[in-house]
Amino acid sequence: MSAVEERRLLEFLAALRTPCEATVNPESSLVDDDFESEFRSKLLTHHCFIGSPLFQESFDSAFAAAARESGHNVTPATTGQRFWDLTVDGRSVSLKSTKAKNLRHDTLHISKLTEAAWIQDCRSAKKRRDETLALFDSYCEQVDAIIQLRFFRDQHIYELVEIPTLLFQQIKNVSRTHFAADGPTINIPIGANPPDFTLKLDRSDAKVTIANINKKLCTVHAVWTLGN
Repeated sequence: MSAVEERRLLEFLAALRTPCEATVNPESSLVDDDFESEFRSKLLTHHCFIGSPLFQESFDSAFAAAARESGHNVTPATTGQRFWDLTVDGRSVSLKSTKAKNLRHDTLHISKLTEAAWIQDCRSAKKRRDETLALFDSYCEQVDAIIQLRFFRDQHIYELVEIPTLLFQQIKNVSRTHFAADGPTINIPIGANPPDFTLKLDRSDAKVTIANINKKLCTVHAVWTLGN
């Protein structure tokens, strides 16, 4: 072994041994000790050895590896699948990650749930509502859950949260009048304070954003707090 190789191995071992407090939800049907241990090793490899937060494709890979390690049956989506990334024990799951600076502990935000080119072409409230309902009918039919990894920079905390897609069934109760704007922002359920979530049709980027998701309606599977 060369001096350089030995140095890298020692750095890698130090990264894996970085102080990290893990808190696992005892009622989680996803995360157990095997999942947590495998996921933590991937997290520390990226965060402490490579020097960048676990994010996007790296999160997808780490999640799949951890789920398999804990005995779950994991199957990746076929090429071209629009709404979800893999199945876990037959459940279709969309994986999301965020490291935005303005993350809040009590609400979640999905900047891009899915693309929707039709947003830019809609010129009436009726058309906008019809297209939205058709989109979410298809989405909820195909996707069982959204799992998001959130990284809170200032506190060095990673949080794994599951958002049930059943929440989106409420969109069908929104009347046409709330779709009057070119890019409507709708708190759902209508009149609720706080809302369960906020639906945004982003006309400039032709995407659907889900904001202000009430964390109390979600499941926090696990939290990892890294030592400074």
